[in-house]
Amino acid sequence: MKTSKSIIFTLLFTIMLASCNMDKYPYDKIPLESAIESFADCQKLRTGMYRDLRIIAVSTNVLAAEIQADGFLPLSYFGNQLGALYRWEANASESTFSTIWSNSYVTIAQCNLLIEGIKRLQTEGKFSDSELPTVKNYLGEAHLIRAIAYSILVDKFCATYDPATAENFYGVPIVDEYSPSADNTKYPSRATLAATYSFIKDDIKQAKENMTATGQHSFEYLSTDALTAFEARIALLTKDYDTAIDCAEGLIKDGRYPLINNAAQMQEMWRNDVSTEVICQLFSSKQELAPAMGNYFLDETNHKPVFLPSRDIINSFRENDIRVNCYFKMEDISFSTNEKHRLAVFTKYPGNPEMYEGVNNYVNKPKIFRIAEQYLIAAEAYYMRGEGEDELAAYDVLYELMYARDASISFNPVSGLSLRHLIRAERERELYGEGFRLTDLKRYGEGFKRQNPQSVQLSYELGMDLNIKADNTRWLWAIPKAETDANPQIKYQQNPGY
Repeated sequence: MKTSKSIIFTLLFTIMLASCNMDKYPYDKIPLESAIESFADCQKLRTGMYRDLRIIAVSTNVLAAEIQADGFLPLSYFGNQLGALYRWEANASESTFSTIWSNSYVTIAQCNLLIEGIKRLQTEGKFSDSELPTVKNYLGEAHLIRAIAYSILVDKFCATYDPATAENFYGVPIVDEYSPSADNTKYPSRATLAATYSFIKDDIKQAKENMTATGQHSFEYLSTDALTAFEARIALLTKDYDTAIDCAEGLIKDGRYPLINNAAQMQEMWRNDVSTEVICQLFSSKQELAPAMGNYFLDETNHKPVFLPSRDIINSFRENDIRVNCYFKMEDISFSTNEKHRLAVFTKYPGNPEMYEGVNNYVNKPKIFRIAEQYLIAAEAYYMRGEGEDELAAYDVLYELMYARDASISFNPVSGLSLRHLIRAERERELYGEGFRLTDLKRYGEGFKRQNPQSVQLSYELGMDLNIKADNTRWLWAIPKAETDANPQIKYQQNPGY
C-alpha cells in the first residue's frame, strides 16, 4: 500500500483550540531530529506515547460523541459548551474537530518515531539481550496505539464501513513514517476507507507479532488481551463477524475478567477504579492526571451540572439493575439563588478520591477496554452473521451480561428483530456515556430523535426536539478548515455538506 512519508507540518507546530488545557499538546512536544539513541530513550518515548493515548482515548473524543448523540440534554443555563455539536450545526471551523484531528496525528507521529527508532537500533545491534524482549513489546504497543489513533479518526471523519463500497469512500490521510516537512506538496491526500481500515488491520497484525505483555484485570498498559479486545471492536465495525466472535468469545471464555454482579463492585469500578472486568485502564495519579470526564455532568461546588441524562435512558433500566445507583443519582440542582430542582445526574465518572486536589476534580482512570463490551460485540456479531444457531448463541452471551447486571431477569430467548432490539438496547445501557453511542447510531443507519429530557421547562430549548435523518451530512465530522487550507492534497476532499 502506498502511503505518505511526511506528517503535516502544521500538526506539529500549531497549538489547536480545545475545550480544556488537558487536551492541548505543547508545540515542541516531538523533536525534529532523532530522539532515540538508547533503550532509555525508548522508555521515555513510550511514556509520552501513553500520555498521548490517554488524551485521545477519552476526554473530548468521548464527550463530543455523547453530546452529539441522543442521550444527554443540557439545562436552561447551558453556556453553549459543545453547543454546535449538540444542535448538529458544527462546521469546518469547529474547535472540537481540530482538537481530535490534531491530537490523533500527534499521537501517530509519536508512534512512528518510536517504531522507526526501535527498528534502527535493532538493526544497529544497540540493545542488550535482556532489553530485546521489552523493546519488542514496546514496538507492538506503538503499532497498537497507532491503530487506535487511526480508528478514532476514521470513526469520526469517515462513513460507516461497508466492504462492498469501502473503495469508493474517503478514509483519512495515512502517515506511516516520521518525517516532518514544511513542503505542503508532500502532505498526504485522503486514502480510501478500505485502505485506511487495511492499514489499521496491518498494525493489529504487527502488534500481534511483537506484543508479549499478558493481560491482567485493571492493567495500566496495553496487553495482548487489550489487543484482542481492539481487534474484536474493529472486526465488528468492518462487518468481519467471524473474527469479532472469535476474539470476543476468546476473552470471555478465558475467564480472566469476570463480570461484576453486585452494586458495591460496580461502584468500586467507576469511583475507585478497582475492578475484575476492566481489561485496560490507563494510568492516572495526582501528579499526572488523566483528562477529567465528570465535570460536564457533576458540580459538587455550585450544583450546576451542564448535561443531564435523558428521562428515556434512566427509565430503560430495570429496578434491580446494579448499574442504576452507579450511573445516576438524584441531586438538588441550583438554577438561581432561591430556585432548586431535584433531578437525576450522571455519575459514571464521579472522580476517584485518590486524584482529588483538595476538591473533586472528576478524574478517573480511563477504562479503554472492558469485558462487558466483548459480550456485546459477541452478541451482535452472532446475530448479524445469522448462521444456524447463531441467534440462540447471541441471546445466550447477551443474557450472561444482563443476568450479571440484574439477577431477577428470566431466561427468555427471543429472535429476529426482537433480538436485535434487545442487543442494541443493552449496548446503549451498558456503554452509556463511554463514547460509543454516536458511532452506533451512525452504523445502524436509521437516524434518531433526541430522547426526552427529565424536565422540558428546565432544559435548553434548541436541539431538544432534534430529529436526525440517516442521510444527514453531519454524521461525518468536517475535516478541519485549517487542514484543508494548509494541505492542497485534501483541499477538495472535504466531507459532503461542509
